[in-house]
Amino acid sequence: MTKITKHQCPSCGGDLAVDNDKQMYRCMSCGSSYDYDYFREEKLHEMGETNLSRKEFGAAVDAYRLLLKKDPHDFTALRGLMLAAAYLKDFDGIARLGEAKHFSYDSQMVKEVIESASDKDREYFTEFGKLYADKKMLIDCYSEIESLHREYNRIESAIRLTDDTRYDYYIKVRGGSWPPKAYFIFVWCFTAFFLQLVLSVAGALSSSSTGGVAVFMAVFCGLIILISLGINFGYVYPRMKEIKEIDTTIKELYVESDLTKEKIKKCEASAEELAGKLRKDIHDFVKKDSLTEADSTKEQVSEISKIKKHQCPSCGGSLRIDSDKQMYHCTFCGSSYDYEYYKEDRIHEAGETFLSRGEFMATSDAYEFMLKKDPHDFIALRGLMLSAAHLTSMNELDQEKDKETFSYSPEMVSQAIESALEEDKEYFKELARVYSEKKKLVDHAGKIKALWGEKDKINNRIAQNNLTRNNYYIGGKEGTLNSPKSRFILFWAITALIMLYPVGFGIGIIESLNTDPASAITYLIFFIPGLLICTGLIVCNYIFIYSKIRKLKKIDKENAALYVEAGRMEEKIKDLEDESAKLLAGIRGSIHNFVRKDRIIMSGKTLQE
Repeated sequence: MTKITKHQCPSCGGDLAVDNDKQMYRCMSCGSSYDYDYFREEKLHEMGETNLSRKEFGAAVDAYRLLLKKDPHDFTALRGLMLAAAYLKDFDGIARLGEAKHFSYDSQMVKEVIESASDKDREYFTEFGKLYADKKMLIDCYSEIESLHREYNRIESAIRLTDDTRYDYYIKVRGGSWPPKAYFIFVWCFTAFFLQLVLSVAGALSSSSTGGVAVFMAVFCGLIILISLGINFGYVYPRMKEIKEIDTTIKELYVESDLTKEKIKKCEASAEELAGKLRKDIHDFVKKDSLTEADSTKEQVSEISKIKKHQCPSCGGSLRIDSDKQMYHCTFCGSSYDYEYYKEDRIHEAGETFLSRGEFMATSDAYEFMLKKDPHDFIALRGLMLSAAHLTSMNELDQEKDKETFSYSPEMVSQAIESALEEDKEYFKELARVYSEKKKLVDHAGKIKALWGEKDKINNRIAQNNLTRNNYYIGGKEGTLNSPKSRFILFWAITALIMLYPVGFGIGIIESLNTDPASAITYLIFFIPGLLICTGLIVCNYIFIYSKIRKLKKIDKENAALYVEAGRMEEKIKDLEDESAKLLAGIRGSIHNFVRKDRIIMSGKTLQE
């Protein structure tokens, strides 16, 4: 609707002339005419509320601001502006504000409302505005947490990628790869072994019978030592330096990751504390609003609005309902009122309107007002039952929508059953059974979803373990992976064969000690390398291969336990799914039959009316 300014035509914006005899406004420019009721305060209140309910916030703001030009302190108009500032169509939205994932509001409009409020209402609107500010702060906190999570994931990804580059500097050997540091130590041990041989050969040079062999061995071992030193310092050591730099970078990333994680924990703790406080503040404010609104508006609203709030239009006192005489009676000044609003059809109509809009708090208020006159009113009790489950009509019950989020208020359902007439109790009990079964079905769906989540975690853990297992396999030709157990056995077989070499020379040493002690040195020169090689193979077998076997056994044991747990999860899921299928088959028929029964009952009541 176009903004209506006093004495200004809504159609063309021209000046309006007042025709007091006909009680009309007439436009001097376009000739349009409007009766006085078009600009009445009560009409604008109704327009503002209607536009809010339709989410036409611009039109609602126009209507409320027009009211405020007449009375800048109008509580209802200011309250409507506060709702429009946060794009809320009704006060039910305030109750749901704490759980909202997205939120924004017009801070300038909120400031305007607070400044316009009367002194006695300013605290109310200040508190109202604080709810918006706290919710915005909470949303900002959640945004910061999300941003920190993205940063944390980026750092973790950088750590993984940087860690992966370490393997580019590993030394490829047959059957796998070695870390440069381990290879560096191994080559140094190899060099030390041949250095020991050179020293042993030097002692053997004194024997003329073994001098030629000793010289050959010395030259050969010297060449091996030079080659080993060249490999270590020319090829292996630079790789060690690169990996050291990579490790330093990874450490820095881990420090940054820990700091980010700490920030996330602090922000989440702050957000949780703020969310808890906000929920409490909202609950207290909604409770306070029901009292504050009545107190602040009793001098502003028309008589019909006052009577709707059980207030005497003359003195503001409480009104008592006289059901027999269909009257309101003021307990303070003694005035009585027979008002059209009190008629049942108006209450029913208001309740149905609120219900169709999804304004469940207003629906409950309207029907509970009706029940004060007639505690057994079927239409009002039925409306309360629908409102208890947040259903705008009985047809929604048969549409199976929101089947994962269905909930209802057991207290309101119990109230409706207890208040119903004996002939109506079975109807409401049957509807309560439908609610209960549908809620049970929703609970089953939630449990199944949770179990699937747990099972997915187990499967992910198993998959992760299987990937880890591959790290303990030994690479072969053409990218094949060999079991460390087979390599362990192979190394033992090779060691056993090589062991024959030092054993043979050992026997030679023992025999030569009795016959030719000088030749024992020659046997010793060849015995020591063989013994060291066998010892090295045994040590390597246990350090590099047997350790892999032990880790694989540990992973296989964990996977076996995880498979058992996954099987239990599948059994639970299957049992719940079977139970849900049976429950769903029954509830579909129950709902369909009940909706059809409800349609027949309501048709009969409409004909009676």
